[in-house]
Amino acid sequence: MSNSLVIVVTGTSRGVGKGITTLLAQQKLDRPLIIYATSRGGADTGIKAISPNKVKYDSLDITDPTSIQAFFGEVLKEHASIDVLINNAAVSNGYRENPEFAAQTIWNNYGSTRDMCKAFLSQPNIPSGARIVNLTSGFNALSTYGPDLQSRFRHASTIADIDALAKDYLNDMKSGPEVQERAGWRSGPRSYHVSKALINALTIVLSQQHPNVLVNCCCPGWTDTDMGKQGKGTPPKTPEEGAMTAVRLAIGELGPAGDEDGGLGKDTERLSGLFYENENIMAKDWGKAKKWLET
Repeated sequence: MSNSLVIVVTGTSRGVGKGITTLLAQQKLDRPLIIYATSRGGADTGIKAISPNKVKYDSLDITDPTSIQAFFGEVLKEHASIDVLINNAAVSNGYRENPEFAAQTIWNNYGSTRDMCKAFLSQPNIPSGARIVNLTSGFNALSTYGPDLQSRFRHASTIADIDALAKDYLNDMKSGPEVQERAGWRSGPRSYHVSKALINALTIVLSQQHPNVLVNCCCPGWTDTDMGKQGKGTPPKTPEEGAMTAVRLAIGELGPAGDEDGGLGKDTERLSGLFYENENIMAKDWGKAKKWLET
């Protein structure tokens, strides 16, 4: 379908990624949605799309540049371009944090998101209205980092700057808890939080480098997923409820007019480089925008 809106979602075999796919598939917009639901195994989760929308399941290992290249090549053979990229796939190793698992978390979450964005932005014909949505965390205000790190995050202007922050965190973490805390990363298992801070910084840098693409990030809140259950208590939000803000950023109104109902399928203000979250991690809304560098 030449008029279709082509959307790629990562990490869709379960959790918020499956919720994003489910919510997208239910939308009836002016343009049909072709949703590529990707995971390492290419699992078909049985999501039923409202016609004329379609869900296509595909295998994609976001940690493997060869897999990323092959996937984008395959999709672009079938479609002139990809309109929306939703980077959802992530891991959390806080319960077993050590240097090896910290590195896995950083490069899986931040590094793979970086590489997926690069592939999306390298397509020959980036469509008008193209969007990138990066899933991140609200438990990650910039003010929770030390002054020197806050300055480095604020002044990051290239991907190389963000890569350097990632490598410095891993070196400090490997050197021991005292070094990690003294460097401003805070104490305890921090790889998941740091990976999401790096994604926030990446979102801002890419929005500056690619003004014709809307690049934003969001927090799904406390959602009933395997990752959400790692904390104490019962997560109050279903995966579809946790998906609401990401879906808004993918196909909705980004300005205040979308705060109430998401503004799905409507014209949008061209807002980019922002972080969207609800009033609290339990709220079941479409999210509101803020500047992460001011949190």
